[in-house]
Amino acid sequence: MNAKYFLVFSLVSTSLFSQTKKNDSIKSIDEVKITSTKKLIERKADRLVFNVDASMASQGMDAMETLGNVPMLKIDEDKASISIVGKSNVSVMVNGRMLNISGDALVSYLKTIRSENIAKVEVITTPPAKYEAAGNSGILNIVLKKNPNMGFSGNIGTGLQQRTYFGGNANGTLNYQTEKLSLSFKTNYLNSAKRSIENYSILGSTESYSQSRRKDMWKSIAPSLNMSYKLNKNSEIGFNYLFTHQTPDMDILNTTNYFQNSQNIENLFTNTQHREKNTMNTLGVYYDLKLDSIGKKLSFTGNYYGNNATTNVNFNTLKSSDESLAFVKTISIVKPEIFSGQADLELPYSFGTIETGAKFNQFKNSTDIGYYNLQNQDWEIDATRSNLFQYTEQNYAGYFSFAKIFNEKWSTKAGLRYELTNVNAYTPQTDERTKYSYGEWFPSAYINYKNEKNSYTISYSRRINRPDMESLNPFRWYENTYSYSTGNPLLKPSYMSNFELGYTHNNKFNASLYYLHQTNGFGQVSFQDGLLHYGTYLNTYDSDFFGATVSYTNKIKTWWEISTYVNASLTDSKVYNIEATTRKGKTFDYSIRNTFTLNKAKTINFFLNFSQALPYHNVNSYFHSFTNLDSGIKIALMEKQLQINASVSNIFAQYWKGDIYYSDNSQHFNNYWDGRGFRLSVNYTFGNKKVKESRSIDFEEKSRAK
Repeated sequence: MNAKYFLVFSLVSTSLFSQTKKNDSIKSIDEVKITSTKKLIERKADRLVFNVDASMASQGMDAMETLGNVPMLKIDEDKASISIVGKSNVSVMVNGRMLNISGDALVSYLKTIRSENIAKVEVITTPPAKYEAAGNSGILNIVLKKNPNMGFSGNIGTGLQQRTYFGGNANGTLNYQTEKLSLSFKTNYLNSAKRSIENYSILGSTESYSQSRRKDMWKSIAPSLNMSYKLNKNSEIGFNYLFTHQTPDMDILNTTNYFQNSQNIENLFTNTQHREKNTMNTLGVYYDLKLDSIGKKLSFTGNYYGNNATTNVNFNTLKSSDESLAFVKTISIVKPEIFSGQADLELPYSFGTIETGAKFNQFKNSTDIGYYNLQNQDWEIDATRSNLFQYTEQNYAGYFSFAKIFNEKWSTKAGLRYELTNVNAYTPQTDERTKYSYGEWFPSAYINYKNEKNSYTISYSRRINRPDMESLNPFRWYENTYSYSTGNPLLKPSYMSNFELGYTHNNKFNASLYYLHQTNGFGQVSFQDGLLHYGTYLNTYDSDFFGATVSYTNKIKTWWEISTYVNASLTDSKVYNIEATTRKGKTFDYSIRNTFTLNKAKTINFFLNFSQALPYHNVNSYFHSFTNLDSGIKIALMEKQLQINASVSNIFAQYWKGDIYYSDNSQHFNNYWDGRGFRLSVNYTFGNKKVKESRSIDFEEKSRAK
């Protein structure tokens, strides 16, 4: 017998044999029926919980696709972003550990996680005092599962994607469980590429028109090992280790044309090769101790993150006016490191639950970036454009919260967190040192009322958004000899106050009214001075943000599950440090996601998803309408152990367009990030499929180490 047919025969025979044994055992107890149905949505005092197992649309998918089914979340793969509807991007955690990746790398990583391995998704729009106060609009926590049964289990999968370029990924998980020991080894490999077209123009006293055609390429391998061991019935130790090696490379062709008084004064043609290597190590350890039998618990957590990133950028710029050709290269070494330690104490009493704890976090980063010109066949360093930068930030935090369940209907939670931050930034080249300290209080409060079908929540929290390394580092990142971007070591954090009124009906309908007040908002600002075009980061605005979101997720037929949302908002902003005229912002966007079951066995599903964001203003910017349509089919075989998915994304191949207005110029962009593509994925699960939620290790600071 041919080997591949023997393998299929063996799998089918084993499945039939298991089913026969199952049926025989059922006959003796067929009078007993136990039914347990998870609620699709649960509204808690400080978060909205989406139970993945209860969603038909979320079966047989990767994590990125699954998040699209979660109420209040908006997924945009073209811009590689995950955000709360009507708000800005969220911080993403997996099992309580903050991911140190963003953009396309984050999307690629989430696509290696299967929905079958996700217990629930928690949307925390106003995070409680236990969590770091850092973050713009909230936290998204993906809670994974682990195997509680004896022996081995796991899954293997692969995926192919065809956009402009072909790409693929492979991933695997192997679990082993005994009464005391739990081990899980995971790995994923990615090799992918996409085409990007970015058009940017500045219209002022000097006009410039720039177009970049870019090929983005990623290769990464990321094995991880998780272990937990029960020392006795009251204590457990464990660790999580993740190693990541990735090469996010780019090839860029840029053309920039300059005009004055409608006359062409210069043309620049730049060819760039960007080659980067990142080697990251993330280690988390924990010790949990149960103090009694009613839930009192003491936890200690330690984390380390380190990255050794080396980037070589070679570009040559042809200047049309004198036909000169300049060859330049930059070599950068960036080494961020994060150490953190935390102690948490949970004390449930009859009168309520007390949570308290303390945390220390140290964020260090050193950069050594050299700028070289090719002179007489030799590379000569340009000291005026090279840079050393050292940054140290220490954060001391303590928190206290109290939660009380008054009865089956009423519950509340309130907390207070204090964070003291010391910053020390040093540029040896200029002998400039920036030192300052600041301490802030971050209160949070929640009230929840629920009856049989309705749940109401009022919540408030104060947050801080600290700049990342890209925003702080004063080194000039050159696109060509006349265009660069730079960070600002004097950039200050921004602060947000979040208020929200939430309502959930029958675990299907969800609505929220929200208000966000932001001060000291910052972002990248571009300037034009003759041929020179540069961008830097500034604190530029305060804003008031009002909005309402309505979502509905339900199986309206046994064969049709729908998930939809509508969001509308108003924004009023005031600017400073720049000369710009703001307008009151208005947004309106909506999404409809449909999943149809095509057979009685519920093993073939077809989905069709549509979303649209209407044109809107924000501060001094205007964004054009954006429409997206996705469709695909999912097939489950071998008692759903084998999952095959095929889909087409961004069928309309939409461009992202916008305009930015200043007093002396206007800036316009029109970008396409290769969103339209075909995907095919296959995943096979083996071993025991029963799972439970995995222990998490909090590590919330990693996202700043960009």
